[in-house]
Amino acid sequence: MEQTAVISGAASGIGAATAKRFLEKGINVLGVDMALPFSEEGNLGWIQGDVSKSETWTLVKEELARRHWHPEVLVTAAAYLAVGNVLEITDEQWSNTINVNQLGLVKAVRAVLPQMIERGRGAIVTVGSIDSYLAEQGLIAYCTSKGGILQFTKALALDHARDGIRANCVCPGVTDTPFFRRHLDTASDPESFLKTREQRNPLGRLLRPEEIAATIVFLASEEASGITGAQIVVDAGLTAGFDFRTGDEGA
Repeated sequence: MEQTAVISGAASGIGAATAKRFLEKGINVLGVDMALPFSEEGNLGWIQGDVSKSETWTLVKEELARRHWHPEVLVTAAAYLAVGNVLEITDEQWSNTINVNQLGLVKAVRAVLPQMIERGRGAIVTVGSIDSYLAEQGLIAYCTSKGGILQFTKALALDHARDGIRANCVCPGVTDTPFFRRHLDTASDPESFLKTREQRNPLGRLLRPEEIAATIVFLASEEASGITGAQIVVDAGLTAGFDFRTGDEGA
């Protein structure tokens, strides 16, 4: 049976890596992003638009109907990040963060969930962050939005478990994406910032988008049929403990 996945934030980073992995498995993908598609493959559809706007998701539903695709998977990878503390973040930046990271998620779910319920099955994978449960200095709006994503996912899983819907949240650590590189550029010393981020991870490196995508695809598969309402942390060991020594600073 033909399968279809709808993926927001599909143009780059984790979203693109996830889309490519689904395509490799022969699964149809409908990407949603402000940017142009990364490919012109036949089983890759595309809606270019703002995920926080209702008209974007109306177009998604119309495109699914036009292609006779029935969504069984939804991945919400679209994200917005503003740097600053509560006194520095503007109202516009705060609104943009909530609109993309949370409202865009809500609208995505509303667009595809009815079809999933009608067919009695569906897997929703939201992309949270380690900032969903641990705060990060200078990212108060982002942390607030990502915390909400985790709780939304858990509540969604409970509300629709008897409808045959599973919902889980992947919480990545620092991942080498264009999104992270833009954040890196805001640092006063990007090279030092990057090295610190790499070395604080027990694995000694940043994660690759493909590593997060592998977890997302697993959660969307029948192999994860017993997992719902869960948070899956993929963070190179960062949150495994409160102290990690690289070996350079002594015992």
